[in-house]
Amino acid sequence: MRFFWMIVFVLIGIHPASAAIDAVNIYEPRTFGYFIGDTLERDVEVITSGHTELFTAALPRPGPLTYWLDLVSIDHTEREDNGRQIYDIKLKYQIFYSAIEATELDIPAFPLKFKNPTSVAPNETAPSDPEEAAKKYAASVPTLRLTMSPLRNLVLNDLMPEKTKELSDVLRPNVQAHLISIASKQMKLTIASLALAGCGVFLLWHYAIWPFAKRAGRPFTQADRRIRDLMRYGVADGSYQDALLVLHRAFDETAGHRLFAQDTSVFMRKHPRFAVLAPRLEAFFESSRLYFFSDDRRAAEDRFPFESVRKLADDLAREERSSA
Repeated sequence: MRFFWMIVFVLIGIHPASAAIDAVNIYEPRTFGYFIGDTLERDVEVITSGHTELFTAALPRPGPLTYWLDLVSIDHTEREDNGRQIYDIKLKYQIFYSAIEATELDIPAFPLKFKNPTSVAPNETAPSDPEEAAKKYAASVPTLRLTMSPLRNLVLNDLMPEKTKELSDVLRPNVQAHLISIASKQMKLTIASLALAGCGVFLLWHYAIWPFAKRAGRPFTQADRRIRDLMRYGVADGSYQDALLVLHRAFDETAGHRLFAQDTSVFMRKHPRFAVLAPRLEAFFESSRLYFFSDDRRAAEDRFPFESVRKLADDLAREERSSA
């Protein structure tokens, strides 16, 4: 009975020895039959125990590795299984090597770095041999050798025995360069340019801009432009008087005769598009009467200032164009 219990305690006290870096499993793609532009993926599984962790910040970064190879992306995930950390790494490469004949190329190896690389699992002792410790606490992803395939067949043996084995003997000559007709595109470009120019001329005519600045049927548009020019010289007495006169001449040209304050209602009936501005038109004529036929010009300017004259001219010009 004592012997039985001794065996039980011995079995209970035995723990499986587990290294700090348990395994690095690599699942490789095929190693042959690659052409320029092809992509391939390598899956790496790293298993650690104890306090050892994979230093993921030291993994390769996407970008060119050699003149013919790019690391397109690298993704990694982490999971835990029975107290061990498992890191799944997926590396995606793209090949840019144009092989003239079947060629072997190597995807370079890279080391794996770890945090706390000398940690051990519970009830395990660190190895005393330096070489054994170096193997136990270090790992890397090895080189992968690929066989590149050419895009064209260059096997010339016994193909043309009477000629030299030159590539030019089996390849067709390049197509002779020739001009491509662009007559239809030129015609479309010409039509589009003429249409654009026509639209530009129409807009100039519609807004009475040079060379149509003095076109008939746009008196308020011309008045608005002249009043804006007057404002550049400041709001002086002369400028205010000129602005009133400019706008009066625009009313006269639109009505076809001299327009006075008492004629505004008739003007509104003949030109209903300006009816929305009736209160401001009456205020304008009243202020104009005070300015020209009284001695209190300051009161007229206070009642309907220069800015109000400009805004009225701008609104009249807009209504004038919208009715066209």
